[in-house]
Amino acid sequence: MTWPAWHELDALRFVLILARTAAFFSVLPPFGGGSVPMRVKAGAAGAVTLLLFGSVAGPGAAPEHWLALVLMLARETLLGLLLGTLVRFVFMGAQFAGQTIGVQMGLGAASLFDPNTQATVMVNGRFYYLLAVLLFLGLNLHHPFLEGFGRSFRILPLGADGIAPSGFQHWAQLSSKVLLLALRLSLPVIGGLLILDTALGFLARLVPQMNIFLLGFPLKIALGFAILALGVGAAGRLLRETFGQLVVDFHSLMTWMH
Repeated sequence: MTWPAWHELDALRFVLILARTAAFFSVLPPFGGGSVPMRVKAGAAGAVTLLLFGSVAGPGAAPEHWLALVLMLARETLLGLLLGTLVRFVFMGAQFAGQTIGVQMGLGAASLFDPNTQATVMVNGRFYYLLAVLLFLGLNLHHPFLEGFGRSFRILPLGADGIAPSGFQHWAQLSSKVLLLALRLSLPVIGGLLILDTALGFLARLVPQMNIFLLGFPLKIALGFAILALGVGAAGRLLRETFGQLVVDFHSLMTWMH
């Protein structure tokens, strides 16, 4: 059996595709979490690279200096990271909303280690993160992003010169949606707890002898969980709408980078 001979341009094309793909999967939820073994991430990146290899055009010529090769690899890695972190923004917003709700409910001590972020998070933050992951995978919302990533090799071909500065500006503008999503997810619970705090404040004025702290602590937890249970459907719809808009932002970001 004879193996097909690889030209140096074929090897260069494979390495550049692998650099962008590996960077993309290193941050793409849920593959980008610390709970996913490195072998799984490497296997996914390698499999996608092999699938894309036959349809992606490589650079016209091999770099004449090793520094040019390093710059080409750095560009592909940066492109993969920018595209992957854009998808991650939704998960970051969901987890941040849960963290904010946990603080307002007084669950600061109820924390656990999150292997995805390698940090300690509150149970509410973990809940919203897992809700986003279930919607992302259960509704096949990862398919448009994988398809868009494959299309990125046509919009942003291998071996091109750098990344347009407008792409970084557009990426920074899209990052502001993290706080907007977190605010929209946490606003019902925060609003309800604010009304409860106001009522407890009036009660403390009317009955100074009452220990408002001991009374308010279980009430805030009960009210917070009640609003979360009633609003989980609305939170799911909001996350789904955000993912839908993110598909548009994903493709527009590639256009701005071109």
